[in-house]
Amino acid sequence: MKNWEQEQEQKPCDIEVRQVGEGETEELMAFLLVHYYREEPLTAGTSPPEPEPADKEFLLSNVPFGTCFMALQGGRIVAAVVAGPKDAHEPEHVAEEARKHAGSKWGRILHLLSAVESATDVCRRFNVPSCVHVHALGVDPQMRGRNLGARLMEAVAQRARDLGHLLVSVDCTSVYSARLVQRLGYQLVNTLRYVDHLDASGQQVIRPPPPHESVQTFVLHL
Repeated sequence: MKNWEQEQEQKPCDIEVRQVGEGETEELMAFLLVHYYREEPLTAGTSPPEPEPADKEFLLSNVPFGTCFMALQGGRIVAAVVAGPKDAHEPEHVAEEARKHAGSKWGRILHLLSAVESATDVCRRFNVPSCVHVHALGVDPQMRGRNLGARLMEAVAQRARDLGHLLVSVDCTSVYSARLVQRLGYQLVNTLRYVDHLDASGQQVIRPPPPHESVQTFVLHL
């Protein structure tokens, strides 16, 4: 999950934040392709540059849970967050998906995410049956500095509370998203450096552009 430089503490009155409806998946993905995937360190650090269909399908599969939100200005999406529930079986689930997609771009990304899940295992670590996990966050560059990332993360946290979850988790793949969630009171539980994550032949799996050096996992207790 990525985000941008620190945003000012202001809530512009012309911005509406609401849940993504199940009939709005095409609009959501069109926004994410421009304002999320192009700079997301896992996507940018793995060739080819375009995300694979399985990657996009996974993100959109979270919409029915009612845990995805978007910020709109004049009916136009200017920021969006994708989140969904996970439980104590997530490490095994991600490892299985990584094996299923082995050899593909999405498989290489899942290979790293599987290592992260195994190391963090937040549901078992904090003894909760489930939590809401943030997968993606994107903000239109023209709208940065207007606190939209924070507002979307707050919307996810409130939705998680409403659903009875006790925890929100996020794997920050960039330095900018890590700064954002630290500002929001998230607790760091694990760091995996990209240079330390290798494949079976000893090669670095993902090589994001600077300044991104690690995946940092954070949690927010609700």
